[in-house]
Amino acid sequence: MDLLWGCCEDGTMLVSSLGYFSLLNVAQGPLFQTRANASCCGLNWNGNSKIMMMKSHSTTTFRWVFLVCFVCSIVGHEAVSHTCNPNDFLALKQFSADLTNGTIISSWNDDWNCCKWDGVVCEGTNDGSSASRVTMLILRQRGLKGPLSRSLGQLDQLQILDLSHNHLEGQLPAEFCNLKLLTYADLSYNMLSGSVLEAFAGLIKIHTLNISSNSFKGTLADFGLLLNIAVFNISNNSFSGHVTSSICSSDKIRTIDISMNHITGSLEGLRNCTSSLQQLHVDYNSLSGQLPDFIYSMHSLEQLSISGNIFYGQLSKDLSMLSRLNTLIISNNKFSGPIPNVFDKFTQLKQLVAHSNSFSGRLPSTLSLCSMLEVLDLRNNSFTGSINIEFTGLPNLSVLDLAFNYLNGTAPSSLSCCQKLKKLDLSQNELNGELPKTFANLTSLSFLYLSNNSFVGLSTAMTTLQQCKNLIILVLAKNFDGEKMPVNLTGFWSLRILALGNCALHGQIPAWLLNCQKLQVLDLSWNRLEGEIPAWIGQMESLFYFDFSTNSLSGEIPKSLAQLKSLIPPNSYSLDPSAYGGLPMYVRRNKSMSDRQFQEVSSFPPAIVLGNNKLNGTLFPEIGRLEWLHVLDLSRNNITGTIPDSVSNLQNLEVLDLSYNDLYGEIPASLNKLTFLARFSVAHNHLHGLIPTGGQFLSFPNSSFEGNPGLCGRLFSICNPAVNNTHVSSAESSASKRDVSDFSLAFLLSSSFFFALCFWLCFSSKRVGRMVRLFYFSIW
Repeated sequence: MDLLWGCCEDGTMLVSSLGYFSLLNVAQGPLFQTRANASCCGLNWNGNSKIMMMKSHSTTTFRWVFLVCFVCSIVGHEAVSHTCNPNDFLALKQFSADLTNGTIISSWNDDWNCCKWDGVVCEGTNDGSSASRVTMLILRQRGLKGPLSRSLGQLDQLQILDLSHNHLEGQLPAEFCNLKLLTYADLSYNMLSGSVLEAFAGLIKIHTLNISSNSFKGTLADFGLLLNIAVFNISNNSFSGHVTSSICSSDKIRTIDISMNHITGSLEGLRNCTSSLQQLHVDYNSLSGQLPDFIYSMHSLEQLSISGNIFYGQLSKDLSMLSRLNTLIISNNKFSGPIPNVFDKFTQLKQLVAHSNSFSGRLPSTLSLCSMLEVLDLRNNSFTGSINIEFTGLPNLSVLDLAFNYLNGTAPSSLSCCQKLKKLDLSQNELNGELPKTFANLTSLSFLYLSNNSFVGLSTAMTTLQQCKNLIILVLAKNFDGEKMPVNLTGFWSLRILALGNCALHGQIPAWLLNCQKLQVLDLSWNRLEGEIPAWIGQMESLFYFDFSTNSLSGEIPKSLAQLKSLIPPNSYSLDPSAYGGLPMYVRRNKSMSDRQFQEVSSFPPAIVLGNNKLNGTLFPEIGRLEWLHVLDLSRNNITGTIPDSVSNLQNLEVLDLSYNDLYGEIPASLNKLTFLARFSVAHNHLHGLIPTGGQFLSFPNSSFEGNPGLCGRLFSICNPAVNNTHVSSAESSASKRDVSDFSLAFLLSSSFFFALCFWLCFSSKRVGRMVRLFYFSIW
């Protein structure tokens, strides 16, 4: 019997005998049979077709047919699978044509089949068409710029749309509402704006909607009834109005994030979300009132964050009903009273952040049982008493912040059991005693803040902490009152910031600091340190900020400071805030910095602050090499000489304070080039000549120049050459006058001694004395 063998491009063979066709799979046998006409791979076959049909007369022929079919299956499958629907093709082409940047613009021009395009996924349809439809468009973080095209509304089979993390702008087109099958939409982190009222009308199948971090506006009612919504994220936009019950119209709702908008009122609209809600984020709006009781009935809640609002009142003991919580963030509100001591069943709790409220009373001791706890931040409240948490039960704790409270007693030694602890902040409390020696076991500790307490035993503390090999920031300011600066220390190899200011420490600048080659910020201000500034300071390659002000340092300013590499281009002085977690610092007292509060390490300007000491010598011209310098404060010293013209090379300078010294000469006119200079003072020196005009000098008050009789211009005396010449001679000789005065005093004393000796010798001898007396009085 003659058989007709046909090869389909998907690896099947068409067999015809006596008017019947059988479609066989080479590997699995017959799949189906049909009469007269057959179809495979989108190709129609009939009895007269000669395409890839042949009579099989032998086994050898069959083998050749098998080989041909195998090749067809490889070559042909890719050619016919997911052929792009023409309408979808045109819609995507128009979408890309409206964009001005992004990788898809060029890549989508290489192929007519849009189903092969980057970020496009197609699926077949059941309508008998050979073309597939676009069901997914995933172009996350592709650098897309421009508006969203109206043509997207023509992709009526689209189910998943992800255009997040791009630079799309403009409004959502109204045609967006034609995407009736859309279940997932992520447009977050773009620059889209306008209303969403028309775009989302009727999208009843959507279960995940994320339009966060744009500039959309409107109200929550604009979204209508989202009957199938599970994830609703509109955070970081400009929505306003009240929380409406429409966002709880779905019994599948799991996540609501409306944080960082302008929403007002209470949380009453969420009353119907109690059964299914797992995450609720309403941070940084203008919501107010007491926390509603139904919040405590959301037994499925795993994350609750309501920070940055105006909630007030006390937390209920029903907080214990939210035992599934792993994240509880209630900071920056007006809550008061104690935090309920009900955390014994919170076995999943990882973060408790309640800072910046008015909580009072004792710390909740049941936190000792939260073995999964990683972050405990209760700073800036009014907690009292000792730190009554047993830290042996918190092996996962990585951040503990109890700063700005009224806690007393000693630092708990059980903290040494927290081997994962990276940040410890106990600053601004009433703690006392010595630092536990067991803190040497905190091998992961990177950030330690203990400032503004009454700790004692600086040498012991530093000997202990030098064993913390990963310590990056160490702030011990305003402790250890009147103690001696430690001398013999090693370690601190990783230290970037050291603050030992306002401790009234005595001694000298310690040589062990030279071992801290990664040190970038050094504050030893408001102490009683003596001696000279060591020349090796210039060898600290990473140092870009140091403050030795308000001490009793003497001698000349070492010229080696001009070798600080981090202040000399092309080197960099930068501190990466992400490397330090944006950690809070401390409030400075130095007036030269305008009582600036450094809230993160990146706030430290490149600075040399040496004011209020006993330094002398001149301001050396090499100072002009430090082009990255932002602050130079040498005020209230005994510095003499002229202001070097090279100071004008400090193009980034914001503060220049040379007041209360013995400088003479003129103010260099080239200082006009310092366009960032915001604070300037040369008051109470011996300067003369014309005050520079123009540039930033127009903004400085007269107090910046007072105490220099020789200065003229502005509101000072009119410049008179004759008068100025007098001032020139007197000002330039002011330093020598002190020397002459000192010499005169010494000469007078020595002369007086000489004459006294002579008189004693002369009058002690009668004969000689008589001759001398006759001679002495004869000259008068």
